[in-house]
Amino acid sequence: MYYSLTGTDPATAASQVVDLNAAVTPESGVSTLPLVLAAYSLNGTFLGLQEVAAQLQNCASSPFDQLTSWLSIAHDYDTSCAVNLTPFLDNAPPIVFYDIYIKDASDTLVPIPVRVINYRSGGRQPNAQPDPWDYSTSVLFRRFFVVDAVSGIEGGSLRVMRIASDIRFWIRKAFDGRIYVPILDIAYTERDATSISPSDASSISSPTVRFRAQYIAQLDVFWRVVTALFSVACIVGGLLSLARARSWSARNAGPGDGWDLQFIGRCFLILCEVLAPLLFILLLAFCAYFFFAFHNQTTLEVLLPFASRDITLYRAALLSILACFGLTILRKLHQQCTVDVFLIDWEQSKGRLTRADTPTSPPRLAPVSVWRSVFLANEWEELQTYRRVNVEISLLAMYFVFEGLSVRYAAVARPAWTDLTPGKESTIMLFAIEAMVWLALAGGQMLFRTLIYDRYYKSKLYNFVDVLSMANLSLVAFDELCHGYYVHGQSIHPCADTNVGELNAYLRREKADLVPRRGLNDTDQQCFEMYAQKEMRAAFNKVYGIVIAEILTCPLHPRVHSNPAERMSPEKQLRRFGGVDEARVRAYETVNHFLKSFFDRNLKEFQYMVRERSAVERVLANTPDVSHSTALFHDPDSFTTLLLYGLELHLLLFYALVYSAVSQSTGSSGAAALVTCAVDVAIRACRRHFGARNLSKKMMMDPKFLI
Repeated sequence: MYYSLTGTDPATAASQVVDLNAAVTPESGVSTLPLVLAAYSLNGTFLGLQEVAAQLQNCASSPFDQLTSWLSIAHDYDTSCAVNLTPFLDNAPPIVFYDIYIKDASDTLVPIPVRVINYRSGGRQPNAQPDPWDYSTSVLFRRFFVVDAVSGIEGGSLRVMRIASDIRFWIRKAFDGRIYVPILDIAYTERDATSISPSDASSISSPTVRFRAQYIAQLDVFWRVVTALFSVACIVGGLLSLARARSWSARNAGPGDGWDLQFIGRCFLILCEVLAPLLFILLLAFCAYFFFAFHNQTTLEVLLPFASRDITLYRAALLSILACFGLTILRKLHQQCTVDVFLIDWEQSKGRLTRADTPTSPPRLAPVSVWRSVFLANEWEELQTYRRVNVEISLLAMYFVFEGLSVRYAAVARPAWTDLTPGKESTIMLFAIEAMVWLALAGGQMLFRTLIYDRYYKSKLYNFVDVLSMANLSLVAFDELCHGYYVHGQSIHPCADTNVGELNAYLRREKADLVPRRGLNDTDQQCFEMYAQKEMRAAFNKVYGIVIAEILTCPLHPRVHSNPAERMSPEKQLRRFGGVDEARVRAYETVNHFLKSFFDRNLKEFQYMVRERSAVERVLANTPDVSHSTALFHDPDSFTTLLLYGLELHLLLFYALVYSAVSQSTGSSGAAALVTCAVDVAIRACRRHFGARNLSKKMMMDPKFLI
């Protein structure tokens, strides 16, 4: 029976509005869909009217209240199962035909059109690609069935059986709490009755049966707003990245350097670094809007995106932002693991030494202990992976919240906040709640670290700066050609190589304010971001290149003996220390003397200035004019950029994306936590391994000293 109404065509009839005063709560109006089935026998006998409940579903394993939950306004529903057809053969039920109606506000029965998806007419399938908003080419029906074990009877025996394998209701929002006439899409599956077996679990005897109900709305205006915001974010990010790329070029590029592939690739990575957090905030705001607006509505106002192109667009955005963060983190890790780092030793020799066995020999200067540098190098190596947020604790908390407390089911498309009944989650709302909970857990740990732990217990970063001052060592690190960081640690005490009594005496004098302040130029400023002159960096590299040069003769490796009896065992080879040649030692001492003279202002051609940095310079990462002197900007947390600590915000947002991507693809919070933890462990292991190798090379120290 084809759909027809007097004076109207199918498309017009399907687009008429039903006045229900639809609401999501009983207090605000009608909160359930008043659907009615008119049942008919095979010969056309009217069997009466029935309120729609579970008559159209063959998956009856769930409780009855869950089977009918989709009748509540704005409650999406999706269930599927494999149904063995043997019971329908053994006890074939009489076929029942249904007409489905919806009652409007005046209790008038309005017929609901039906589309048979695999309906064929003249060798074509007009309903093959159903669109809930376009019916211009569809063929609509009035009457349908769920199970047919009658029409396939030939010669007194059943040959073919038909079952509705996919039933889908489209409930479309109109305006002011009203809805259009719902649409019912049905796809039928045929099976050869002779091939059906009760012991067969394959799709032949047990086809998959699915029932869905989805509340949808036109989102054209919303997507135009999102497109505009996305365009603005890309324009702002592009301009900001151009400014930063120009600043980088001013710091590092020479007058003859052109636009090669390396420069273009670096500009692309800077663009990814700028766009990643902007697009993450935009995506989270977009998903959070649907999460809060959908759950806080009383009348039917906000419905979730449903079209496959919308979900594909969301997933593409998620993966694109994930890729941007991944490229940014890889670039930052490479930069941190290749930084030029040097410890300036300010300690002076305590006098001259004479040998007792040869008193006539000329005295020599007493050597300065290197163990302070070894100790601080180990402390710096430990700081490489220091962060404020414990990822393992956060992931355990995420698993407890989403699996133990079933909070992930708050993302199921139903307006009730307290209803955590398992169901199919909306990917958009699931990302919103996972990202918000993850950021809340990370933010709580950061607040605890900043306000309580670091303030009242200990701060590793500030303690490291204090130990540098007591050890009479300063740290210089260049992450670019003319950009780096300086931590001033020149001691205000006579010496650092001393005994415990003198050390405590020094500390008591400092406590009594009897000595100058620890900072540079008798200030409290110890940590600086540095923009160096190209001439100064060239003079530095002239000698520093000898320090970090590769040793072709490989003195760090054990000597190969021709006599097998003289060969060292693997254990001895592993424990053997190596050294460097005298040229590199002299170069190391020359670099130390050069940097000491620079920061003591003893080099007339290379001077520096200390000033505050403006907010605009921070945002745009502008390169100051250093043609006449090196610029030092005081910033207590500046050198954290060289550690995972300075990359923590990018890592947290990256982990949020990884967790959500795995959670949505696998449907498991446990799998998401394990994958995220594995990614974090891999990043920390790579940072520690390559960072230690770089530190050993740049500080001219055997790797075995880094314990």
